Amino acid sequence: MKPIPSVLLALAFTPPVLGQARLKPLPPKTPVGHPSSWTAPPKLVVGIVVDQMRVDYIYRYWDNFGDGGFKRLVREGAFQRNAHFDYMPTQTAPGHASVYTGSTPMHHGIVANDMFIRDGNKDMYCVQDDAVTGVGGTGYKGQRSPVNLLSTTLADEIERRTDNRSKTIGVAMKDRGSILPIGRTGDAAYWFFEGTDGSFATSTWYMSEVPQWVKDFNAQGLAKKYLSTSWEPLLARERYHTPTPDDNIYEEPLAGSAKATLPLDVKSMYEAAGQSTVLLRSIPASNTYTTDFALAALKGEAMGQDAVTDLLAISYGAPDEIGHEMGPRSMEVEDMYIRLDLELARLFSALDAQVGTGSYTVFLTADHAAVDVPAYLRDQQGSAGYVDMREVVDLANAVSSERFGAGNWVRKRIKQQLFLNDSLIGANKVDRSEVQRAVADALSQHPLIADVLTATDLAHTTYPTGLRNSMQRGFMPMRSGDVCFVLRPGYLPSYSGMAERGTDHGAPWNYDTHVPVLMMGAGIKHGEVVRRTSITDIVPTIAMIVGCALPDAAVGEPVPEVLR
Repeated sequence: MKPIPSVLLALAFTPPVLGQARLKPLPPKTPVGHPSSWTAPPKLVVGIVVDQMRVDYIYRYWDNFGDGGFKRLVREGAFQRNAHFDYMPTQTAPGHASVYTGSTPMHHGIVANDMFIRDGNKDMYCVQDDAVTGVGGTGYKGQRSPVNLLSTTLADEIERRTDNRSKTIGVAMKDRGSILPIGRTGDAAYWFFEGTDGSFATSTWYMSEVPQWVKDFNAQGLAKKYLSTSWEPLLARERYHTPTPDDNIYEEPLAGSAKATLPLDVKSMYEAAGQSTVLLRSIPASNTYTTDFALAALKGEAMGQDAVTDLLAISYGAPDEIGHEMGPRSMEVEDMYIRLDLELARLFSALDAQVGTGSYTVFLTADHAAVDVPAYLRDQQGSAGYVDMREVVDLANAVSSERFGAGNWVRKRIKQQLFLNDSLIGANKVDRSEVQRAVADALSQHPLIADVLTATDLAHTTYPTGLRNSMQRGFMPMRSGDVCFVLRPGYLPSYSGMAERGTDHGAPWNYDTHVPVLMMGAGIKHGEVVRRTSITDIVPTIAMIVGCALPDAAVGEPVPEVLR
């Protein structure tokens, strides 16, 4: 052992001079990591909602997708493969509102596309606002705003985070698909006003005059241009993943067409409809038109061109329009998605060029999925079919009349909710909850009804899991029915004269709740998440990247696996 040098010994045992601190050793160096994403947030967030998209479309259509759309999202981004809506009804308006508020209808108030307000005794469309008028377009389509939304959205919170310096813009063919994501304080929402001209416009909620770039876009007359062509299959027929011939009994032809088959003579249908541009909503050109306008907004508003985070919310509505008529196994739906894949590639390429790769964050999800055509499932010996809603209402009226007095006790039915007759309840001096209970008990005996709850049940009992939890998350006393019920899996409501073709959505079963959640870009780590997540987790996750507050009613949690 070597002796310790005397000089070191002296230093070690020499007391410090009074008033002089002894020198401390320097702390060990620590590696410098990447700064938190919120300290340098993305220049632009792009939210994409595909109307009526099942997660299995990605698996089924994978080999027909190009490299720049869905495949790019999966290969470069994060894929939440087991994401669900955790409420019912799974419809377009509640879906868009829930995605962007990070909440559910019981809190944000958009309980359905079409609502009934008992206190005012009136029907109310989800974004109806008679106090506003159209800007850039005329007609009833202009009477739209977010006035019925009761929670902030991601757009609202980005605006607050940036002291209103952000540009937050919604774009969709459907009014509810553009309005609800942008919330009550976002900058603008634009939607399709249809008519014979076909244009994107807005309402006086947002502005008194549309910007020049919107006028220039509409002046191109693209809606008419896209309706002057035909819808041809993009690929050879053998490439499509369809278990039935294109011409089959499970698909409903579009208005003006004799058969639900491709190719589709769009021009003839357009002319036969008096040159109404409504047809555009149901064909792939609708997605092209939506992308065109989104890119015009990106350029016209110089979005993503400075350090202040902007939000561009895009909703593609055509998959829902064609999905309702044709169903998930149809050639038309697959062709719609193959073409949508090309639109996503075009959008991402433009974002790369104008904002910069790695400078923006994108998420893609759906507002709901859809069940297979029940008639098709039934013919395959599946448990599926239809439940006549007249029989359900008649049963409710019969039970109530027998117990409380003759009359039409069901005032209104909206989807799978019954609203009771206030006048009869008052005239017969009966307790509302007793009538609710009698109806619910009767409906619970129906062999094709899986569960029933009354408004009293939902208002006074907490249901932590299962179907009842989904029903409760979608319930708001002043906007929901007196009796809510769920049909068994694979069954849809039927109505007088309804053809057993096409499909619908609204249930709490996996085929309606299971949707893709894909994220890519700034702040996102590549990978897959297979544990169950909720669509209410999307905005909390984005908020962690942007560095903004959560929407005030958000119930979701950030997904740490996808955060870089």
